Amino acid sequence: MSDKSEQANGTNGHAEMVPLGRYLWTRIKQIGISRVFGVPGDFNLTLLDHVYDVEGLEWVGNTNELNAAYAADGYSRVKHGAGCLVTTHGVGELSALNAIAGSMTEQVKVIHIVGQTSRRMQENKMMIHHSIGFEPDHQMFNKASTAFRVAAAELQSEKGAPEEIDRVLRECFVKSGPVYIFVPIDLVDLPVPSTALKTPLDLSPPQDKRAVEAAAEATLEAIYDSQNPALLVDCLVDRHDSIDELKTLLDKLPFPIYSTNMSKGLIDESHPNYVGLSNGIPSRIGVSAGIKASDIVINFGLLPSDTNSGGFTRNIPRDRSIDLNPHTVNIRGDKIFSDTPLKAIIQTIIEKVDKARLPSVKKPSLPERPLEDDQDATHITQSWIWHQLASFLEPHDVVLGETGTAAFGMPDATYPDSTQWHTQTYYGSIGFATPAAFGADVALSEMAAASSRPRGRTVLVTGDGSLMLTVQEIGNMVKQKASPIVFLINNAGYTIERVIHGAKQSYNDIVPFDYSKMLPFFNMPAEQAKASFHRAETKKELEEILKLDRVKKPEGGPQIVEIIMDAMDVPWRLATQIATRGPEAVKEMKEAGFK
Repeated sequence: MSDKSEQANGTNGHAEMVPLGRYLWTRIKQIGISRVFGVPGDFNLTLLDHVYDVEGLEWVGNTNELNAAYAADGYSRVKHGAGCLVTTHGVGELSALNAIAGSMTEQVKVIHIVGQTSRRMQENKMMIHHSIGFEPDHQMFNKASTAFRVAAAELQSEKGAPEEIDRVLRECFVKSGPVYIFVPIDLVDLPVPSTALKTPLDLSPPQDKRAVEAAAEATLEAIYDSQNPALLVDCLVDRHDSIDELKTLLDKLPFPIYSTNMSKGLIDESHPNYVGLSNGIPSRIGVSAGIKASDIVINFGLLPSDTNSGGFTRNIPRDRSIDLNPHTVNIRGDKIFSDTPLKAIIQTIIEKVDKARLPSVKKPSLPERPLEDDQDATHITQSWIWHQLASFLEPHDVVLGETGTAAFGMPDATYPDSTQWHTQTYYGSIGFATPAAFGADVALSEMAAASSRPRGRTVLVTGDGSLMLTVQEIGNMVKQKASPIVFLINNAGYTIERVIHGAKQSYNDIVPFDYSKMLPFFNMPAEQAKASFHRAETKKELEEILKLDRVKKPEGGPQIVEIIMDAMDVPWRLATQIATRGPEAVKEMKEAGFK
């Protein structure tokens, strides 16, 4: 054995040492990440070399940095853990920033590792490419992302670097948001102690045990004193790793359960107490009345943005609300507890609940869905498409809906049990869903290989306007043999913008694509490409396509289903939410031809 090997293994009495890059990637693997997204650049190449030194860790390149960050976001959501991407100094990290902002907004765990210029270059303000100005501040790009991250490790020495890396990775999980690790190129191969790698990181949030106990007891007392409580489940339960505990609690509390646009699918819709999606005015008939009749509503992990609350029309009074937030509890606005992690609160309520003291509540019954006035149409309509696509879904599928008609249409349908639904409802950056679907499919393959969950299918529902922003990642699906089912709504432009304003203005038109050429363009073999592309203009044509085995069980690449729809047809939930803006909005919609 060489002296170098003996030192690395600690067999000659010296501290165990590894290159800093190796330390970083070993920790990334230890926290549950097996695939790394990103784009190579000259300031991260040697750092990327160390990815190949860590068993079970693989590099997955992307077509650009924005797509890489979206893919890491999708990977994170499906794995209920963290995603990781690597970019290079300046041009790379800035290209990813919009996607990182979305992860910040929606509390998705993403680790953004940036390969920086050397410390000498930074100190001397050298005019190195990708920099700005005659005496460039090489950290200006770092400063640009400050508001879009929950923590950052700004490494400038190998001393203390392992501790900084560990601190930031922990913050990613505790605060559930993006973090940055900046690695100057001259630090990558410097040796650092590896001793800490023997101890797994503690990723649990800090808690005040007394506050947790008091908050749980106060919550239960409010429930015991109520006569008609209801439960509203939102997406931050999932982001803060509390969904298993919540499902256990919901089985103990015999109260009506409601979801939101962003939490659909977290609770199976077959649950005996599930009522429906509560979104204020744009809710199914009977839902709003049911939740308004409650004298106390327990909100789990609420994210009350306009698009997740029916334009703020859910309107549950403060004195009838209990908010179990990621790190705080607010009871009726007059009792507030801090350092009370959501997971710990729910677990404590499970342990303390006295079922004998719980009120008996009748679940609201909803009327049958009204028949649409275009139900007999032979062409594909918004009132028909979403229920049809939902009937195509299978348990364990992961469904991604793009910002647009899909984000408002798909939640109206009923999903099979164990279906994951992901949409960037709050941040709403069009183009998100396609690369996120790639990341999701990578995660599904990884998890299925590890037998940690059934494989399921990745189902992407996107629009023609959104797809053209990030269409390059379809090429990555072909290259990596990822096999999502892509339902492409072709309604000739930005229909979600048309319904808001300027329905017939040219700025809501897009460059028309011939989507039949997309897979061959990305180098899918001609015969496979022909069998993988489908186009439907009528309900009958789509029904026949959905029966095809190669669509139901895709292998070796994506299946693309182009669905032709009218540019002036939108989901009722979307039209109803736009109408909450007032009479002028309603007038403009009607004049444009929207219902």
